[in-house]
Amino acid sequence: MTASIWVRPGGLPVLRTLSGMGDEGSPEVTSSSASPGVVATVLNGSLISPAHSLGSSDIGEVDLEFWDLDLNAHHSRVMAPLKITTGHGPCSDTSGSISGREDLSPPGSINGYSIDSCDASKKKKGPTPRQQEELCLVCGDRASGYHYNALTCEGCKGFFRRSITKNAVYQCKYGTNCEIDMYMRRKCQECRLKKCLSVGMRPECVVPEYQCAVKRKEKKAQKDKDKPNSTTNGSPEMVKIEPETQRVDDISLTSVNNGIKPITPEQDELIIKLVYFQNKYEQPSDEDIKKVEESTVDVEVSDARYRHITEYTILTVQLIVEFAKNLPGFDKLLREDQIVLLKACSSEVMMLRMARRYDVNTDSILFVNNHPYSRDSYNMAGMGEVIDDLLCFGRQMYDMKVDNAEYALLTSIVIFSERPSLQEAWKVEKIQEIYIEALKSYVDNRIKVRSTMIFAKLLSVLTEIRSLGNQNSEMCFSLKLRNRKLPPFLTEIWDVMT
Repeated sequence: MTASIWVRPGGLPVLRTLSGMGDEGSPEVTSSSASPGVVATVLNGSLISPAHSLGSSDIGEVDLEFWDLDLNAHHSRVMAPLKITTGHGPCSDTSGSISGREDLSPPGSINGYSIDSCDASKKKKGPTPRQQEELCLVCGDRASGYHYNALTCEGCKGFFRRSITKNAVYQCKYGTNCEIDMYMRRKCQECRLKKCLSVGMRPECVVPEYQCAVKRKEKKAQKDKDKPNSTTNGSPEMVKIEPETQRVDDISLTSVNNGIKPITPEQDELIIKLVYFQNKYEQPSDEDIKKVEESTVDVEVSDARYRHITEYTILTVQLIVEFAKNLPGFDKLLREDQIVLLKACSSEVMMLRMARRYDVNTDSILFVNNHPYSRDSYNMAGMGEVIDDLLCFGRQMYDMKVDNAEYALLTSIVIFSERPSLQEAWKVEKIQEIYIEALKSYVDNRIKVRSTMIFAKLLSVLTEIRSLGNQNSEMCFSLKLRNRKLPPFLTEIWDVMT
C-alpha cells in the first residue's frame, strides 16, 4: 500500500497562526546569520557520545508522500507526489554536512531521499530557465501561481486563507504603514493582510471550512463505497515501544464504528517512529553523565548546581538535535534552514522535555541523571527566574495527561515552526501541517469525547513554550550581567551575545 498523508487547503491550523504574536519576541533562539561553528559540529554528530550516534534502526521505514510539497514553488501545483523514504543506516561523519548523506546521495535523490517524480531526471539540473521569474505581489518572494485572484507565494496564500477562514483580527504595532517584504511579512500581520487585499486577493474566493469538510466527507464516502473493506483489512506491523504506540493500532481498528476518521496506516507508522526516536534520544550515555558528575567534584555547592544544570542542558540539546535529524522531512530542507530551525527550537523543545520529566510529588524536574532539581536548586544556581513558570507548565502538562505520542508530535511541530531567516519557510510549513494533522487524528481517536477542545489545548501549549523560550533568553542575559558565563555551545546555539 502506498503511504500518503494529504495536506488539505483550508484544513488544520499551523503554529504560525497560533504564535504570531510571539514571532517578533524570540531573538534568543534565532540566528540572523546561521553560522556553522559549534552548531555545525553537533549537527554532524561529533559532540554526541558513541552510544548515541545513529546506527541501524530496527524500526523499519516510514514512507510519506508530501503531496503539496513542491520543491520548485514556481511550478504548477498539479504535480506528481514527492515520495520521501527514510531509511536509517549508520551516520557518516562527512564534514560540512548536517546528516552526512549529501556525498552518498545517488542521482535522482536529495540528501539520501528518493524522489519519485515524472521530472526527477531534471531535478539535478535545477529548474527550467525562465525569461522572467514571477514574484509574489504581497511580499516579493518567489510566486507559485495565482491564488485567490492574485499572483502570490505559498506563504501569503496560506496566510490569506487562514486569516479569512478564521475571521482573524490583527493589530499593527508599527503605525499601520509597514512595507511588507519577506522579512516584515512575519512581523506585521495586519499590514500583510491589507497588502493581500490591495493586490487583489478576494475573500469570496476562499472556500469556507464547512464546505471543505463536506467535500472531504463526500470524497471519503465515495472511497469507502469503492473499497468497502479497505479500513478493516489488516493493519500495519506494530513495533512494541510504549503503550501509546501500540494503542494507535487499536484506535485505528475501532474508530470507524464510532464515526471518527481513523488514523491512517501512514500516521500509525509516523507516530511509532517519533516515539521510538524520542525514547532513543531521551537519555545521555552513562559515560557522559559520569563526566559531568566528576567535573563538579570539590566545587562549591552553588557553582556545582550551576555547572550541573548547564552541562546537562548541553547533553539534552545534543539529543534534541539527533531527534530532529531523524524526523521525516527534515533532510528535505536546506542546510541553512536546518540550522535556523535547530537553533530556534532547542530551548523550546527543552521545555517540553523538562515537562515530561516533571515529578508532581516533589514539584521538581528530574534531570537526565535522575536527580530532582527543585525551586531551591535553581535559586541556588542563580537561575530562579524561569523555574516558577517552568514548574507551573510541568503541572499543567501533568494535569492534561499528555502521553508520549502527543509529546513526540508536539516536539516535531515545534521543530518545524516558522522562524525568521528561513529561506524556504513555505516548505517548513507544509511539513509541519502533516505533523499537526497526525496529532489531530491521534487525539480524535484516542479521546473521542471533547477531542476538539483537547486538541486546541495541546496547540495552545506551543505559545506557552514560546514564552518560556523568551524567558530563557532573558535569564541568559541576566546571567551575563552577573558574570556567569554560559558554555560556548549554549552561547552559540542560543545566540547569547558575548
